[in-house]
Amino acid sequence: MVIRAIVERGLIRPLEPLPKEWVDGLELRVLEADSCERLVEPDAWSAEMDALSAEIDDCDDWARIEAALAEADIQAKSHIRREMGLP
Repeated sequence: MVIRAIVERGLIRPLEPLPKEWVDGLELRVLEADSCERLVEPDAWSAEMDALSAEIDDCDDWARIEAALAEADIQAKSHIRREMGLP
């Protein structure tokens, strides 16, 4: 599982809630985010995607995009289920 965090005053501060199974004393491995990940804020990404998608006016293009997003969602859920040991 990946949790976003920042270094603040020499300590690592999570930017989102920790999973319930992460208890005191649990050893974690911390990796530095890629520089491109640090520079792109969600609002900037959203604005960029809006600009890119504004030019798409073909229904078939939108159908392909929706199908790709649905497949990515299925794959992500399947991956998480496998990590959690669920069927």
